[in-house]
Amino acid sequence: MSQIAIVYDESKQRKFCLLEAQGSLETDSASGLQGQRDFATIERLDGDKVHMKIGVHRVQGSVVKLKKPFAVLKKRSDECTTTSDVCYDIEAIIKEKIIFKMRPDVVL
Repeated sequence: MSQIAIVYDESKQRKFCLLEAQGSLETDSASGLQGQRDFATIERLDGDKVHMKIGVHRVQGSVVKLKKPFAVLKKRSDECTTTSDVCYDIEAIIKEKIIFKMRPDVVL
């Protein structure tokens, strides 16, 4: 039977947020959004309101707390220090998501 070790180090935690859109994100690049770290600017306003700007488009959204948090895991490339076959590090715990339900506005 295989054993999997999951390592949780709170000092290495990064803050992630899940994005939910009612459409698709498109780009002029041949590779799409793959490998792009910065494709939008997200601004959190008062309360649970959020604005996201992509190019000349801006869309309004809202922040919603998840019923159950998600863990973002990363497989270790080095050997495990435990007796487990495989080790994973918890990179982040996602506790909220941003929902974009409206159509984007053009910002000139």
